[in-house]
Amino acid sequence: MTLPAPANADDLEELCAGPIAEAKRIAGLIKAHNAKPRVSSNRAYVSAYNAEARSLNAQQAQALSRVRQCVSAFSKVVRGHPLSSFPKPTPGQISKVSSAVQKLTDADKRAMGNFGPKTYDFLDYGPGKKGMTTRVDRNPPRYRQPIVNPVYKALDETRPTVPRTSYLQGKLPPRIGAPDDAYTNGRRVTGVAFDHIVPLRRLVTMRDFLKLTPENMWLVANSPSNTQWLSKTANGSKLSGSSAFISGADPRWLAEQAKIRERAESEIQDLINALVKTQKG
Repeated sequence: MTLPAPANADDLEELCAGPIAEAKRIAGLIKAHNAKPRVSSNRAYVSAYNAEARSLNAQQAQALSRVRQCVSAFSKVVRGHPLSSFPKPTPGQISKVSSAVQKLTDADKRAMGNFGPKTYDFLDYGPGKKGMTTRVDRNPPRYRQPIVNPVYKALDETRPTVPRTSYLQGKLPPRIGAPDDAYTNGRRVTGVAFDHIVPLRRLVTMRDFLKLTPENMWLVANSPSNTQWLSKTANGSKLSGSSAFISGADPRWLAEQAKIRERAESEIQDLINALVKTQKG
């Protein structure tokens, strides 16, 4: 099978391993089908042979469409973040997310349709710091249904280990001892943190996120669209919220973070929408 050639073809083949494996499986069934005798005086045999051919051809068309959509979806993110790459999950990380997803019933997933990103903090992490309780990210909503808590916790506990030589949002991590860009009061960078731009508590409530496979959930959560470097101080001030609302930070830096978050939310939703279409079933 020939993949489209954007971005890194090897990485894309690995990212789309599921759809590619399914396409190859169907190709094998077609090869076995074509090895059967095509001519027979038995009309029932000929009818069954032709019906099988039509079915396999339809399955192959669907499988190849999923591969193309998968490659296109991941390629779009890679093109938008050319210095970054998708981290590779370990079997243990995917197993942990999978176990959490299995705890959700179909009714649970349907119930999540009553929520959305704007009420992601129903997961009960509190109202936040003084002066931050009026913004939507911190206001405790009326609903307190920890339906997706297991999925959130699994994603939170399986964060990737990202080398400090990696570019996130086009930047290397801030240098220890350098002025902290998040503040104007002379603070210095005392540590570096890997940050999810759209908080994981919010991510799990995004439209159709729960329809993703566990591996795709992990890849979306840790995609180049949703990750950045922050100083340890700035990251600690988020309290599981958004860096766009850190108290005491430089207003210009906050405005930049708001733009980064808006772009991240759009890219992530596009990726979710595309990946749902690539999944079988």
